Amino acid sequence: MKRFNIFAGNYGSGKTEISLNTALALAERGNTTLVDMDVVNPYFRSAESETLLADHGIRLIAPPYANTNVDVPVLSAEVMAAFESETAVFDAGGDPVGAAALGGLLAQFNTHRNETMLYYVVNARRPLQQTAPEIIEMMEQISGRIRLQVDGLINNTNLGRETTTADLAYGQEICEEVSRQTGVPVLYIAGKPEILAGFRPQGGNIPEIPLTIYTFPDWLVDDIHEK
Repeated sequence: MKRFNIFAGNYGSGKTEISLNTALALAERGNTTLVDMDVVNPYFRSAESETLLADHGIRLIAPPYANTNVDVPVLSAEVMAAFESETAVFDAGGDPVGAAALGGLLAQFNTHRNETMLYYVVNARRPLQQTAPEIIEMMEQISGRIRLQVDGLINNTNLGRETTTADLAYGQEICEEVSRQTGVPVLYIAGKPEILAGFRPQGGNIPEIPLTIYTFPDWLVDDIHEK
């Protein structure tokens, strides 16, 4: 990971989970900021983990309408402070409209382009992410709105609690096809540690992002507690 890490992807890709896990890992090395740029989608947002982040000394910057159902793409000037951090993570919107907010930071990203990575997260078990053409079309739309080229793919293929290594392997095949067609490399494989361990013999030397799951809808939290 670099100093400034942007995670984009369609809804259900798991970009927010990866953003949280990355911010927590980077915080062990120094001052870290997490910027929740998802100004449209009110669900599964980094801003919902404010207490967790604060407990680890991570500064959270979120739009004024974070944690509401108000779909108003307004960004705070506070976002600029992220570029003064030792490291920062940007959780992008989950569609071209949501991702457009990041385009407003193009000058800052260009100034630090050598220190910036734009990752596109893929969950090939979710709609609009199940084939290479679908992924490429959405990736190009989101990249166009952010106005940065995607630097690398992250295979985060999963079915939640039903995930198997076969799901991750399937996603890897799709991501490699996207890479062949676009030239964008597959830089990471993400997943729960037990899934990564089962996949590892097939995965080669691609670095892993072990995930602890922090974002749950209320109904799933209740279901977990009951069990």
